[in-house]
Amino acid sequence: MRSPPLPLSLITLSASLIVSLICSGCDDSPTSTTPETLDLALGRGGVDLGSISDMSPDMNPDMNPDMGPDMGPDMGPDMGPDMAWRFDLGVEEGAYDERPPATERLMAGYAERPLGFPLGSAVVGFGPRRGVTTPFAVRYPGTDTQHTALTARALIIRQGEHSIALVRVEMIGVWQGFVADLQRELTSRGRADLADGLIISATHTHASGGRVFDHMIGELAVGPFSPAFYQRYRSAVLGAILDADAGMFEARVGYDVIEVPNLHSDRRCESNPTQDDRMGLLKVTDEEGALRAVMVNYAMHGTIVSNSELMLSSDAPGAIERGVSARLPTAAPVLYFQSWAGDMSPRVPSELIEAGDDERGDFKELDAIGAEAARLIVPALENISTSEELSLKVKTLRFPTSNELINPDGSFDRFPYGGTFCMPATDNCEAPQRVFTPAELLCVPIPQTSRIEWAQISALYLGSPEQVEAGEGGLVMVSLPGEPLTSVGVELTERVRALTQADHVWLLGYAQGYLAYLLHPDDFFLGGYEAQGALWGPGFGQFLIERGVEVAAHMMDNATPLSFLPVPLPEASPLEDTELRVELALGAPAWVSAPARDELGLWRARWLGGDPATDAPVVTLEREALDNEGVARWVTHTHLSGAPWSSEGPELQLSLSVNPPYTEALELEERAFEWRVSLPQTYAVEPSSGQLSGRFRFNVKGSLPEAYELTSEPFDVSR
Repeated sequence: MRSPPLPLSLITLSASLIVSLICSGCDDSPTSTTPETLDLALGRGGVDLGSISDMSPDMNPDMNPDMGPDMGPDMGPDMGPDMAWRFDLGVEEGAYDERPPATERLMAGYAERPLGFPLGSAVVGFGPRRGVTTPFAVRYPGTDTQHTALTARALIIRQGEHSIALVRVEMIGVWQGFVADLQRELTSRGRADLADGLIISATHTHASGGRVFDHMIGELAVGPFSPAFYQRYRSAVLGAILDADAGMFEARVGYDVIEVPNLHSDRRCESNPTQDDRMGLLKVTDEEGALRAVMVNYAMHGTIVSNSELMLSSDAPGAIERGVSARLPTAAPVLYFQSWAGDMSPRVPSELIEAGDDERGDFKELDAIGAEAARLIVPALENISTSEELSLKVKTLRFPTSNELINPDGSFDRFPYGGTFCMPATDNCEAPQRVFTPAELLCVPIPQTSRIEWAQISALYLGSPEQVEAGEGGLVMVSLPGEPLTSVGVELTERVRALTQADHVWLLGYAQGYLAYLLHPDDFFLGGYEAQGALWGPGFGQFLIERGVEVAAHMMDNATPLSFLPVPLPEASPLEDTELRVELALGAPAWVSAPARDELGLWRARWLGGDPATDAPVVTLEREALDNEGVARWVTHTHLSGAPWSSEGPELQLSLSVNPPYTEALELEERAFEWRVSLPQTYAVEPSSGQLSGRFRFNVKGSLPEAYELTSEPFDVSR
């Protein structure tokens, strides 16, 4: 699904400059990689690395006086050969003081936290438009419904002294400055091991919150920066990482790849049909074999929820997470990591949808995606063997960006700091296709004051000791900071696989930064929506492919030279310490109406709660059950896996109305906040535990900010 193109008038350009950016072989062992074999792997656009061996990890710090005094080979205490040249090229005193003792045993930990966007926040995936203004929404209309809670999920895997912190956030994108911020914070806490292995990826749901990109590009794309939103977001992600680290357990890990052609489709008509259906699955169990976490790597845009719905939702990526988690034999979290989704729309298995009382058609489609994903993924997980003897490698490097590096042929010299909206977004699919030339590009230029001077890519490796010794096999993951088209992702993964001889190479798109659509040069000059949404001209996709291959090679062997001088960790920018304004709630928490079924087949109930700035109520569905002695008691209604039915998932929808409405008075001292929950009598896609039948009630837990709890009157659902 494509977002509607924005009008390119002088009036709208200044307000929507970057909106379209988001709407939307080598046989050598990797342990002995040489400049010649790396140059072979680089393929088209490769560089001669043989002449830059002086940029090795043993570089003299005097090469660049701006790098600081302590940048030589001796980079800190207890730094063995493989620990040298950390992501920031300089290790502050105490940076590793709090890291846990090295262990040969594979360990893992998982945690999640809500991202903290209040209901009323704007969704940012489709461009500014008219709508209701709220205290939390500027330029984009505010939301009034929560389909699913937006969260940060962190999975940490540790072996020896290496840690990999895989974090997925239900956001449209991740700004690279945010990743650097968390790297600095973890380092300051003595946990540079977590900073070294930190990889943050956005699921790219188009129904997420915004206003957390502290840069002109981000502000124009997702709304004016809000320090209060940013601090909530930062606290949530940092908390999830530290919680996962605190809950480490002895683990076993396995992985595999399956083919899933029926949950996505190529949406870009300008280039030849390109579709790669690989789905990566990572399985984490404890020592007894109990499933503890699942990672899914797949290419699928999060655009099922339309831009008129005005609701917060994890969209299609979240549907896979929650659909699989609900149908597992035992409850375990699923983490969706995007791949080359720049040209891949979600595909709905409509044959699974029947008549039902679901409140919106989007809900039915998302449930169908989740059910089909579970049908394919759950049995595949059972067939994945796990091991406790995997070894880890991880590397994050920042590299300079400039037009001279990205477009050395001069094709983008008219826009030296980047540019977007370079050509029409209309389809260019009918023969003969128009092929644009550099002289025809009419881009909106990025000003020098907002130029992006660096980007970062991470690579990680999981393999058995035997695979490490042999220099082949195992799993490699490489990140890209934007929306790679399938052709870009496939070239990068194939070249990294040829270089490393890995069994599998996965691409983590939308990770470690968000720098718009990534295309090959020939594809860029065909125009169309994705090309219009590119940021740095025809060469950027290829430029990032080359850097990804280099980072992967350097991750496998620290002695591999690089074609760039890595960029040190940037200093922090000052941040105003603010909180969201909170209005007092009129009336004590109480039910306004008991559960009742309406003419649409929905069970609805209403209660008075608090301002969404502090109140994020969770509604849980409870059912009456008989215990072993035949005594009736109330229990949480669960999925087949044992996961609860609640408003944090798609089972119960949460909405809010305020009195007086925000349209009458945007800011008041006090206001009535009427929260609502709805539950279909019959679902169009049968839930994992079957259609509802029996006696039920709603349990609400919220905060005004004082905690409150309400339990509704019972209601009977009959088949």
